[in-house]
Amino acid sequence: MMLDDNKMSKTSGFTLIELLIAMAVSGIIAGAIFTAFLSQQKSYLAQEQVSEMQQNLRAALDIMARDIRMAGYSRGAPGFGITDISPRDKDDNINVTITGNGSFEFTADLDDNGTVSSGETIYYCVYDSPVGSPDGITDLGRNSGGGRQLVAENIEALGFAYAFDTDGDGILDTYDVGGDDQVIWAVDSDGDNFLDRNLDTNGDGEIDENDGPGLGGNGLINGTAITPVSIQDIRAVRIWLLARTEYGDNSFLNTKTYTVGNKVITPNNNLRMRLLITNVRCRNMGL
Repeated sequence: MMLDDNKMSKTSGFTLIELLIAMAVSGIIAGAIFTAFLSQQKSYLAQEQVSEMQQNLRAALDIMARDIRMAGYSRGAPGFGITDISPRDKDDNINVTITGNGSFEFTADLDDNGTVSSGETIYYCVYDSPVGSPDGITDLGRNSGGGRQLVAENIEALGFAYAFDTDGDGILDTYDVGGDDQVIWAVDSDGDNFLDRNLDTNGDGEIDENDGPGLGGNGLINGTAITPVSIQDIRAVRIWLLARTEYGDNSFLNTKTYTVGNKVITPNNNLRMRLLITNVRCRNMGL
């Protein structure tokens, strides 16, 4: 029986053109799948960083608030209270410029022995951890006598402002905003441990970028001058804590403006950031 050569040639396989087309289609599909995978992986990593940042930020702010609430605690013993509010840089030097951050030191008689004992002077500041081999990213530190210990990593800025009672009537001092009394939130602008500036420069009852260098600016809120107030008259503390992700995202540009105490910051970088603010009543300081 003889075979038909023409029929065999027509059913023997794929032509070169068909193979090339199949390879091209397969390459396109594989490329699309890989691109989608990379996009999903990048999104996952970004969200993971944001989630970690927010958890660290909340935990750090909670620790600070609980500590500061104890400022001045004692069972009638004198000499306990707020001891230092001068702005400092990451090397712990007094610094009232844009490179400085808020810092806060206080004492509390935690063991009820009537004297300031070891561990009863507590101090919060921004520093670059670990001190011996810094990584170039600032962190939040707490010092209770054994040197600055890490509380939270990747802290971009820390700010404090203070409400006070100078006449001893048990009521926070206020100023008039359109007929309404607003609590004065003041800072030490020159590092002498006296409050001297109300941060609400424009008198609208808010502390924001409109009080400082202007929207999108990088600099300091000058504030409105007030009669210098002793730190012993402080009765409440407002805390600003600005955290950042450890790594940047090249597809993201952070142009948001953040007000952190008397600092106005517009990053213009590829780092995601979160800002938390809370007010703490110093319940042992006279209110």
